[in-house]
Amino acid sequence: MAELIIIRAGQNSGKTTTIGLVYQELLKQADGEHTFNNEIVTKDSLMFNVNGETIDFTAILTIKNKKIGIVSAGDIANDTKTSIENLIKINIDLIICCARSVNRQGSTYRMLIDDFSQTNNISLEIFTKYSDSKEAKYEIKKSVVNEILEKISEIINK
Repeated sequence: MAELIIIRAGQNSGKTTTIGLVYQELLKQADGEHTFNNEIVTKDSLMFNVNGETIDFTAILTIKNKKIGIVSAGDIANDTKTSIENLIKINIDLIICCARSVNRQGSTYRMLIDDFSQTNNISLEIFTKYSDSKEAKYEIKKSVVNEILEKISEIINK
């Protein structure tokens, strides 16, 4: 059974940016090597598009002998489902993922609830914040990132 943290928001509203900020903070505590987009790396491996926006990624980090999986892509339910199933197969303790905020048939959020909440624990479901201002886009997310990090700390220190 994995613990799940779900980051929710509408389309193009900063879910991947938020989870990227969480990834960067977790790196400060993680064991040296980790997996990023199926490659073993030792450093922050986030990639950005020409607009400076974080590109979707998957990562696996280990902190205090707990495996943490990150799935930033949350727009296509089947792709997110496959990524999460793969993480569960390798006994990940905590999965942090993104989902569009809509709760309707076929949505990623509905899939997470229908397919994973019965056999895994949803520890936190949180809405990210968004700003049109490029200068404010990171600052506005700090409180959400901190809340996610607090929950992660709680889980890995059990």
